[in-house]
Amino acid sequence: MDEKIKEYEIIDAHLHLGDLGYFNTLRDTDNQIIEVLKKTNVKKAIFSHHGALSTINLGFKKTVEIAEKYKGFLFAYLVFNPNFSNETLKFLEDNIEKNEFVGIKIHPSWHEVYPYDEKYNKFWEFADKNNLIVLTHSWNPNVANKNQKYSDPFLFEDILKKYKGIRLILAHSGGRGDYLYKTISLLKKFDNLYVDFAGDIFVPNLLEDYVREIAEYLQCIRKNLD
Repeated sequence: MDEKIKEYEIIDAHLHLGDLGYFNTLRDTDNQIIEVLKKTNVKKAIFSHHGALSTINLGFKKTVEIAEKYKGFLFAYLVFNPNFSNETLKFLEDNIEKNEFVGIKIHPSWHEVYPYDEKYNKFWEFADKNNLIVLTHSWNPNVANKNQKYSDPFLFEDILKKYKGIRLILAHSGGRGDYLYKTISLLKKFDNLYVDFAGDIFVPNLLEDYVREIAEYLQCIRKNLD
């Protein structure tokens, strides 16, 4: 392990656990994934369960089981499914205050519902009222998988303007190609927006480019205020 890693307290804020037939992961089981995290000096991790993206009761049960098994190391996102909005919103209301749950995961592409659709309205209101962290899948819509059109990061602009109480994380920071850099413009607009770089495409110097551009932007703001 790189000695530099040991200098930081690393928190993995975007982890998937649970079996998923067509989704290839680094290791075959949850235990092996946890082993990799600990070997790379990850101190805590926040996961969503694949089962919770597809089901309500079973997914919730599996999420609780894993969170309890790795208590203190793993924390969980509850999942909001807009296709069963009333049922999943009730789960959020009943359970979000529990210590093992730290936020909500949404996946517009998986559920094939645009984030501005009325099916999401009650969820955004709930998340805003309770100042919740929301992790959303985001991706470049100009790819072969046409379902990614539901997760275009720029679809969240009006939501961020309206619901200032939420803290939104754009998972994958746009996901592919030029969208990895286009997303920087959104970070400049919204104080309650964050990104992560999880994914299977690694661009050299991407993190450094983000830090430099945002730092230069903030410096310009400070100069204008002075």
